Amino acid sequence: MSLEYESFVKHVLSGQEGIFFSVKNEVVGHKVYYGWGKKSAADFDQGPFPIFSITDFKGNKNLAWNFESFETASIEASDIEIEILEHYKSPLGEIDLGASAFETQTSFVSKIEALQTQARAGEFWVANFTQALGGSLPPEADAHLLALKTFYEFLKLGKNHCGGVVITKEQIFCSLSPEIFLVQNENRLQTFPIKGTGTEEALRFSEKEIAELHMITDLMRNDLGQICDKVWLERERYLTKEQNFYHARSEVNGTLPDSVLKQSQYKKLLPAGSISGAPKARVLSLLKDVESFDRNFYTGTFGVRLSPEKSIFNILIRTLFLDPTEQNWQFPVGAGITIESDPSAEWSETLQKAEVLKDCLKPKLLP
Repeated sequence: MSLEYESFVKHVLSGQEGIFFSVKNEVVGHKVYYGWGKKSAADFDQGPFPIFSITDFKGNKNLAWNFESFETASIEASDIEIEILEHYKSPLGEIDLGASAFETQTSFVSKIEALQTQARAGEFWVANFTQALGGSLPPEADAHLLALKTFYEFLKLGKNHCGGVVITKEQIFCSLSPEIFLVQNENRLQTFPIKGTGTEEALRFSEKEIAELHMITDLMRNDLGQICDKVWLERERYLTKEQNFYHARSEVNGTLPDSVLKQSQYKKLLPAGSISGAPKARVLSLLKDVESFDRNFYTGTFGVRLSPEKSIFNILIRTLFLDPTEQNWQFPVGAGITIESDPSAEWSETLQKAEVLKDCLKPKLLP
């Protein structure tokens, strides 16, 4: 936990809007960026900077804001406790992930089998099929507190991440994302696609998992090639331990023609290959027909632009979306589907990915 998050929580609980963005990994270390108070609409290209930016799945809708108060810091973990969050009991503490799924296991498996029929016909190589977990919140539930509490407990887990909390009139969500989409330092871009979640042994030796990441890595190289003069693979398929499971990742780098990343260039990278599939256009058409919910901002991007020359964005996966008007919650999850996929195993993988939410919401024994 950090003093920065404690400060952010105090501002939000005083009734102010605010956004907290946190990234922790071996490339960037642990950095936080947060703003609060009066906000104004901002432009991706023109600012005023710094801005927080949220883009939907297909890159068609962008929300960007500048806050009157903004802080950034490189931090180390501490033992700070936020009393109101320590004693707040989440209304989702006893969540049953399987029962909360919009799909049944039977319908989920059936849809994957239908996709695999398309794959065998040569329609696609890999598709990221997603489903949503969700439900109603009790009338008395406070969406602000729930979002703040969830990310508070997540930070205490010490996981590598690229996520945060958005509490504005337009959006309330808490992103526990493990995936950095894009890091921009002047003309250098880095992207870190994830494809593969499971045991170390399964990820090291599964032909399906290996092929899946290779395909998506090639797709990301091609995407960066649309806007960069030079693209190269910095690291090819490395595993990172995420407490009780592993992720398989790659790192792709590119060099922009100049030091400014423009919105027109950024949109060419969307939707991100790791959460769509390949080939993109055909996969998007197929997913539209089989997914049981509108992704909207899920699998879009969320990040901070300190200037036109320096930005960092995540992929909005493992994200708890809250709607205080309708008093409901949604936590979508997905899996990469290929011809070799075991549909029942993919169902289990989606629920495994959602376990991080349970880790942040399960009741704690208080003194």
